[in-house]
Amino acid sequence: MSANDSFSEKLPLSVLLFHAAMNRDQSISDFADDLGVGPISLRQFILGKTQRPRQKTIDLIGETLGISSDEVRRRLDLLPEAAPKFSDWLGAQLKGRFSRAKLTRETKISDGALRNYLSGQTLPDSDQARRLVEALGVDALQLASMIVANQVAENGGAFAEPEAPAEPDTQSTRIAAVSPGMAIYPVIAEALSTPIAASVVPPPSSSDEDHLLSLWRRLHPQGRRATVQYIATLLAEG
Repeated sequence: MSANDSFSEKLPLSVLLFHAAMNRDQSISDFADDLGVGPISLRQFILGKTQRPRQKTIDLIGETLGISSDEVRRRLDLLPEAAPKFSDWLGAQLKGRFSRAKLTRETKISDGALRNYLSGQTLPDSDQARRLVEALGVDALQLASMIVANQVAENGGAFAEPEAPAEPDTQSTRIAAVSPGMAIYPVIAEALSTPIAASVVPPPSSSDEDHLLSLWRRLHPQGRRATVQYIATLLAEG
């Protein structure tokens, strides 16, 4: 399975590389040796500091990750998302679950290294991150994303802009709010979906409906709610 098939289109190359090293239970240096890329060069890729990568390097990375060279270049331009501080996250994971001594035994990571992680002095390499995943039972990709984001932050890198929340469907929200789980007459649904200050009235299907819509638009919002509740009561009574 290629990275295109299994990962989000917005996942940057930096995270894919760190995650691939984690999956192999390799340090970044050992992973670089397998790739045929210098360790410093690979770390530059992960930090997003590579400016003009050689085509041979792009091809090697693409072959290892199972994606095209064009996809490697596309993901190289993507920025990681901001993430919590790893030290804070790790402290929260340990709270009530692990002592530092127990985590040392579970992960075979030295006590000194764990102490440095918790104090924010250092970050785990990819092989150490793999051991944390197994001991803590967390998602490997999320941990890879967090560590990469922390590395980028330490080196003054940039992050992706957060997406704006999607605009709610005001018509559906308005109708659902006043009549949850209940069918209402089409004329009321039409009235609810029309702003109070609407300047254009839809063509009426009958004079009664036209008159009802006209009265509805003149009601105060509290009056509208009371009217809907009254109609719901009539419907419930059959």
